[in-house]
Amino acid sequence: MSPRMEYKVSTDPSAEAVSLPSLVDPVKWITDERFSSKELRLFNDAAQLYELQLSRMEFLTLGNDLQQFGRRTAYFEEVMGRKSDHFFLSSVRGKGQIGHSNQYLTHWFYPYKGKFHGQMVKALINFMGVPEGGLVIDPFVGSGTTLVECATLGIQSLGIEINPALCMVSQTKGDALTIHYPDLEDFINSTNPTLVFKYFRDKEVSLAQWPISENEFGTDAQVLLEKVWTEYFPPGMVRDLPFKWRNVLLVCFMHAHSDYSYLMGTNKAMSLDAFFIRDLNEYMATLEGTYEILNRLDIHIQPPRVLFGTALDIPLASDSVDGIVTSPPYSIALDYVKNDAHLLRYMNMNTSQLRQAMVGLRGSATEKLRLYEKDMKRALEEMRRVLRPGAHAAILLGDVTVGSIRTNFCDRIVEWWTDMGGEALSMRRPILGGYARLRYEHIMLLRK
Repeated sequence: MSPRMEYKVSTDPSAEAVSLPSLVDPVKWITDERFSSKELRLFNDAAQLYELQLSRMEFLTLGNDLQQFGRRTAYFEEVMGRKSDHFFLSSVRGKGQIGHSNQYLTHWFYPYKGKFHGQMVKALINFMGVPEGGLVIDPFVGSGTTLVECATLGIQSLGIEINPALCMVSQTKGDALTIHYPDLEDFINSTNPTLVFKYFRDKEVSLAQWPISENEFGTDAQVLLEKVWTEYFPPGMVRDLPFKWRNVLLVCFMHAHSDYSYLMGTNKAMSLDAFFIRDLNEYMATLEGTYEILNRLDIHIQPPRVLFGTALDIPLASDSVDGIVTSPPYSIALDYVKNDAHLLRYMNMNTSQLRQAMVGLRGSATEKLRLYEKDMKRALEEMRRVLRPGAHAAILLGDVTVGSIRTNFCDRIVEWWTDMGGEALSMRRPILGGYARLRYEHIMLLRK
């Protein structure tokens, strides 16, 4: 599972000369000399070592069927002269998109910090060989990156999230893939977006905080969303809209709230209503592009499912999951409650209870590290329990520094997994910008 490039240099002057392109063509290495860049062409921005490793891994799993490979590949732009599906999907560009790796389709909806790259997630699912109709879970689903990728691959997906607000965000991003855009466009064109903004802005704040209760674990995100609309929003033009539409409008409002909060006092500051109108226009452009591309490619979306719950107790039978792709919270370095404070305040959620429930935020100082280690080991045990024998889990985690201590949880996860009888390896991905406290992320590949 750990590919390595080997170079042989001949000193025999009579030996046949080898052209320079044949020495540097990565596709020959990726495909074990079966193809060159003339037949299979990588995206130009797929240049880091971990990307070449992942492209090789997905090819070795799916490369015997090039038609299927062209539909599923994450890192190849062309397969035998035809553009890959990912080329078209990633052309639906979102705010802050970098190349073909992230923020395309609905990935960019709501500015959640700590999300990982959809392109990488797709390659990991391909390497695992999860078939259409198979089941992939993300027990730390966050804002739903894994779910969106599974949806476009026709794979069943289940996300589990301890933050009820993010349950609703991730469910909405997945559901938005199946919105019939022409009907939504007719509504937006026939109404005044300012009235939509005022509906959300003028919502009365409930005096009773929304409790983060373990008694609700296992609740479907769609049930949470219905509860929100029934109990927290008044009757009116937005609540009367189709379920998926109003959820997208709510997430758009929270996106505007985030923009407004983070850019206040800068030269990019605007009024809240101006951010909402700008973001709504950009959301609509994405939904239009998504609708057109999915229809053009004849991609049938597999609707994702999100549950309010915890990775420490996955509500699934043992040996029932075909693959796991997840990025546990960097809570010991990144305060997720603080970063999403505007969303949590608006939904009137009990942030103190959430802090005590989230992996990595419980406790203080050295106790926080101890509890994080305990919770991560428990989550790993649950992931192993639900995986089918021979199936893989992929875990992305950074090497976080707490105080002056650089943690080694990635090494511990590999050690714990092998102690449980599984196989494990780790690839390193450099962090280019972004989190100043992270130098690398590690992609841990674990086989049961």
